[in-house]
Amino acid sequence: MLFADDQLKKKARQELNKIFPSRFDHLMFNLQHYARTLQSFDVTFYNREPILDVTLDKGFAGEFSAAIAYQGTLRLGAPLKRIVFSDGTVAHADDIWTINYMPHGGISINLLETADLTDAEVRAGPNGETIREMLRETYRCRSAAEEDYFIRRWIAS
Repeated sequence: MLFADDQLKKKARQELNKIFPSRFDHLMFNLQHYARTLQSFDVTFYNREPILDVTLDKGFAGEFSAAIAYQGTLRLGAPLKRIVFSDGTVAHADDIWTINYMPHGGISINLLETADLTDAEVRAGPNGETIREMLRETYRCRSAAEEDYFIRRWIAS
């Protein structure tokens, strides 16, 4: 089971907070990683439905990477106001809630069916939320079936 030891979980959260002291720091790390790798991911938003199995648009990824390399993170105003995804969706960085890794080529039916849902009941959130509660909220699940689907997706990824 994920994060079974509370002390280990607490230490992991402290270390994570040292690496990423703010939500923006974590988002920037993710955007830099996905701009370099063009790896697939799901992205959830504060103000709209998530988009699934996308990458960063290649043109945006190049522009963003160049801005980081030549200007640093303090001069990223324009690219962060208009993040472009491979499906054509455009978003402002402030609207992005989570970026969740997904394997290239998607997740097989077998992996979805065999995902261990007991991991969803682990309390892993910063305020004691379960993984299920966090995924229900970020993916905006409207039914128990949809919730289980997104949990299986996340675990299988």
